Amino acid sequence: MSLAPEPDPPQIVLRSGAEAWLAWLQHLLLRTAAVATSAFVEPSAAIADAVKTALTKVDKISDDQTTAIPETSAMHRHPHVLNAATNLLGICFIIIGGLKLTNQNSRTWSDEIAWGAAFFLVVSIVLSYSGIRNGSERQWTTRMADWSFMVGIAALIVSMVIAAYQL
Repeated sequence: MSLAPEPDPPQIVLRSGAEAWLAWLQHLLLRTAAVATSAFVEPSAAIADAVKTALTKVDKISDDQTTAIPETSAMHRHPHVLNAATNLLGICFIIIGGLKLTNQNSRTWSDEIAWGAAFFLVVSIVLSYSGIRNGSERQWTTRMADWSFMVGIAALIVSMVIAAYQL
């Protein structure tokens, strides 16, 4: 009686301290971006459920999970990045349009920075969509989509802070 060989376990990538911290930070930002966009786009009782779910998932991350992340997890981020980036792109256009309609765009740099945020979010949207469409596992598209998303979020925050401060 011969036994079939057992399949190999999934490959795990061990990350150094800085890489593990960045991976955890990206994970946290992606989780909180979904909550933040739902607060702006669809305010309802579902926000409380989304906050509770996001906090529960972030709390369950242990040190073992942040240092050992499967290589295939990058492909599962594309739909989440695409969804959050499109919602944040709408917020950029709300800032730009609101400042233009009130004729405040000449008094502040907020709309120019919001245009920069919109550019980075569009880059993230295109790269995430191409990753979903092609089903590619290219590292550079995933990294570029993630980093352009992060830069877009940072620029959007700066734009909102400048608008709040100068107006």
